[in-house]
Amino acid sequence: MKGFRDDSEVSTNSTTTDEDVFPLPLSPFERYMVLDDSDAYPMSIVLIARLKGDLRRAVFEESVEFALRRHPLLMSKISKVRGLGWCWIPVENPSPQMSWVENEDGLQPPDHERIDLTREIGLRIWVSKTPDAAELVFEFHHACTDGIGGVQFIGDLLACYGQKTSVEGAEAPEIEPIQIDRLKARSNFSSDAGEAPSKKVSCPMMLSRKLLKLLRRQPVPLAVSRKANSIGTFLSFPAIAGRIIERPVVQQLKVVAARKGVELNDLYLMEMFQTIREWNRRYGNGNDRQWLRIGMPTSLRTPLHDQMPAANVVSYMFLTRLASDCTNPDETLADIHRRTSTIVNERQGRSIAIGLKYVLKVPGLLWCLLRLNRCFTSVILTNVGDIRRQFTARFPLKQGRCVAGNVTLDVLTGAVPVRPNTRLSTSVGTYAGNLYINMHCDPLSFTREQSEELADLFVERLKQMIPADIAAERRAA
Repeated sequence: MKGFRDDSEVSTNSTTTDEDVFPLPLSPFERYMVLDDSDAYPMSIVLIARLKGDLRRAVFEESVEFALRRHPLLMSKISKVRGLGWCWIPVENPSPQMSWVENEDGLQPPDHERIDLTREIGLRIWVSKTPDAAELVFEFHHACTDGIGGVQFIGDLLACYGQKTSVEGAEAPEIEPIQIDRLKARSNFSSDAGEAPSKKVSCPMMLSRKLLKLLRRQPVPLAVSRKANSIGTFLSFPAIAGRIIERPVVQQLKVVAARKGVELNDLYLMEMFQTIREWNRRYGNGNDRQWLRIGMPTSLRTPLHDQMPAANVVSYMFLTRLASDCTNPDETLADIHRRTSTIVNERQGRSIAIGLKYVLKVPGLLWCLLRLNRCFTSVILTNVGDIRRQFTARFPLKQGRCVAGNVTLDVLTGAVPVRPNTRLSTSVGTYAGNLYINMHCDPLSFTREQSEELADLFVERLKQMIPADIAAERRAA
């Protein structure tokens, strides 16, 4: 088809082969992801793409194969290699578990077991198709990739599909080169090849003090209504409650942030603290002397990671506050902005990633820490930003949405995993001007009714931040 290039031109660079990179030892963060995996709490990311148009199965499956060749960690298992420890080993002719159904009822909740990377590759796909639309559910093992890498994989898949289905003379997606050998740098968090992590970040004593501070301030989890659980229907995979805030309201929130001199993400964090506090007052004891904590996945990508295939290059940063300190919105927002600015400017996310290296030097220590029966984080909040900017492929646009041949990406949403006693992970991202909010609630603790109530609470709190004069200005415009 017009615009389609030979796979060899786009799948890797011209000099590097899989044999030059693999077997590839797991990074400390990947080892953590594997150790923290369990049947009850699988370490998986779920991304859901909704398409408009008649998705062609044969071309779609060819495009999956193409995208897998560009992202070798998604076509690999893990195995112990003498002298190297646990390593990624690519699978020849990988075939991810895939379900394809054609019906008018949409995707039915699939039977679900965790991905075992010692037995299968870290990708599963479910497709529900009608003649004019399709819903695609992608499950990625989090050791293979973070959310950005998952989005890049889906972008490459759709770009390949678009090149194969574009009509003669129509603009087709463009696929950028990939350099497989960049995977070796996925644990290098310097800004460039000559920068070493600062002593402030890498000093074991400093890291120990940060860890002890986190452990001393034990946060409370989201409260669970046992009464609701006794009569409700628990969540099934994928357990996501989604909400959309449309472009005009998003623009109003941007005006609010600008007036207050903060970032949009600071507004999300403040209202998440308020949501936790209000929810626990409804269904828990509502003690304002309790600690609340939000975990923020933070990308550690630098120019060293440009053109790198999908991988996990994130760390976590934490914001911890007493519930009583959340009563003054302006003070809370100002403090959150100061702290998030420091995190970004000093790239403090490196401290957790570097600290894992030291923890793993003590045999069994990380395994024991992960199995402590305590809450480390009340909720997780991930801001993926503008979805289109996460694609490495480039697409023609129609009303702000990516066009891939005979289909259009209507929306791409998803959520990161929940953990024991961290009963909610929320992701926010924008696409075609709209803000998409996805709440992944612990399916062992929350009913569908509760997850919908929680999503409504967070959205309403965001909307209540918009003062009457800003809302009136936008209506007049």
